[in-house]
Amino acid sequence: MSRLTAIRDALAQSPHNVSLLLLHGHACLEELQLDDARDAFERVLGIDEDQNDAQLGIARVLLLSGDFSAAAVRVERVLQSDSANAPAHLLMSRVLLSEGDRPRALDHFEKAVRSDAAISDPALEQELGRTVAEVRKASAASAAMEPAGNDFSSTAEMPADGFEDFIDEPIDDWRPETFFAPGDAERSRVTFDAVGGMEELKEEIRLKIVYPQQHADLYKAYGRKAGGGILIFGPPGCGKTLMLRAIAGEVGCNYFAVGLHEIFDPYFGSSERNLHQVFETARANAPCVLVFDEIESLAVDRRTVRESQVRNLVNQFLYELDGLRSDNSRILVVGATNSPWQLDPAFRRPGRFDQTIFVPPPDRPARTQIIELLAKDKPISHLDVEMLAKETKNFTGADLKWVFDRSAELALSEAVHTNRPVPISMDLLLDVVRQHHPSTGEWFEGMRPHVQQSSQDGIYAEVRKFLGSPSSI
Repeated sequence: MSRLTAIRDALAQSPHNVSLLLLHGHACLEELQLDDARDAFERVLGIDEDQNDAQLGIARVLLLSGDFSAAAVRVERVLQSDSANAPAHLLMSRVLLSEGDRPRALDHFEKAVRSDAAISDPALEQELGRTVAEVRKASAASAAMEPAGNDFSSTAEMPADGFEDFIDEPIDDWRPETFFAPGDAERSRVTFDAVGGMEELKEEIRLKIVYPQQHADLYKAYGRKAGGGILIFGPPGCGKTLMLRAIAGEVGCNYFAVGLHEIFDPYFGSSERNLHQVFETARANAPCVLVFDEIESLAVDRRTVRESQVRNLVNQFLYELDGLRSDNSRILVVGATNSPWQLDPAFRRPGRFDQTIFVPPPDRPARTQIIELLAKDKPISHLDVEMLAKETKNFTGADLKWVFDRSAELALSEAVHTNRPVPISMDLLLDVVRQHHPSTGEWFEGMRPHVQQSSQDGIYAEVRKFLGSPSSI
């Protein structure tokens, strides 16, 4: 009887035995039965979510599958809870080497040896060109030269892996600068009625945070809860930021709009702590909407950066979205970006930003709505909304606002010089329209290469549809 068969027979009698499940997972790894191995480790995490051995097992499966980014997330999650975990450092070394980052791979290899002098991986040592014995010798020499009483050598002051253990520390009574409770007088008076078009996005937001409060029993019957993640992207000026403001006036719950200056901090580990505070505050004030504009700054693709602080912040963001130690139900996280190609693909996994919505330039009916909103309370004579909507193809909401603002300035200039009121005429509006080129052209030109290179990526399906058939892109 093979070892794997024996373990399976034992598991049949004790299917929830964590030790047996771990043995089964590692045995499947040895046989390269990756799906069975992952299933075993996932079952362990279902019993004990803090089981680091299972996390590392899944990381090994991901590494063997070629998903280096996801493997790194798993390993760094373990290092956040156990900075001296030698197998985690050793596995991170192999992940980084697979990504071509030899200096950092060597750094983690040395940390693994310092944490456990008995650890060994001959194949990795050969690829790195550094042996365990050499690291031990260098560590001993460094320790002999270190002056006694040097506070900077204390692991309490400087964690070996650079992560700060802040996950379980109490969170101060902190709130983002833009925080609105349901009854706040300062809450945004802009609602969805003030936003032209984007009906799909409006309904998605209602489904995730508004309707669950209005129809709690119905949601319970369908096994659904409030919350989730929505990522919106598109050209600048199409109303993404206005929509984020309108959410505050539309939803009847707490609303946080987090500024980048509230997250980024030059001190190592502080940005991650700030992001953790944001999510802990949201959880403490649920139900709520948590809004991140220009989210690409916090969720940059880790394959394009080498700075450990940036990668750590991205990993922390993913960790918070997963809600492994906390309950993220009744929290709707909305992110907006003009540059979806800069985002780490891990953010689009179901359970994180599982709904991605393209916000294109407004179509003709949406432009009609926007024009009616912009024309309200302005001295315009003989406004032909339909004609203006027809003449402003591919204009964004920002473009249309500029048309009205510029027309108002020109009419005002004439009124000042003639000392009599001058209405904004339809001819003046059309003249301004013809002098202006839609601001979306440059964005779509920049998007085309990404659409071509990512023909299988569903995030670009709506962009592809907007641009036309694939052959015309």
